[in-house]
Amino acid sequence: MISGTHCEVWEINHLTGNRHLADVFVLNEHMPLELIYQLTVTWRGICIQGRQCGWQWESGRTEQAVTKYLKVVQEIREEIRIEVCQPEPYLPGYPHVDRNPDDYPIVLGDFD
Repeated sequence: MISGTHCEVWEINHLTGNRHLADVFVLNEHMPLELIYQLTVTWRGICIQGRQCGWQWESGRTEQAVTKYLKVVQEIREEIRIEVCQPEPYLPGYPHVDRNPDDYPIVLGDFD
């Protein structure tokens, strides 16, 4: 559609299998511009980089169920990410190459 995109929300779980959670409509101005973002769940709902996602859900019941489920996932400290995967981006090795490995150096300190 000209004003937005029909999207699917999936849980990708290599242990229990992938699961379709919901269908949403995302206005072009709310569409993620990069490949991967971390999601957080607040009292306002699902947020991307601290801003409410602005998704239009199939129903209020679906929104509540998915939000509640993601809140539980967040509370057990599991990472929740949104990944733009269609069309598949041109990244060598994607999606099988981990672009954020656990051993990636993290620099802490004051840079003033």
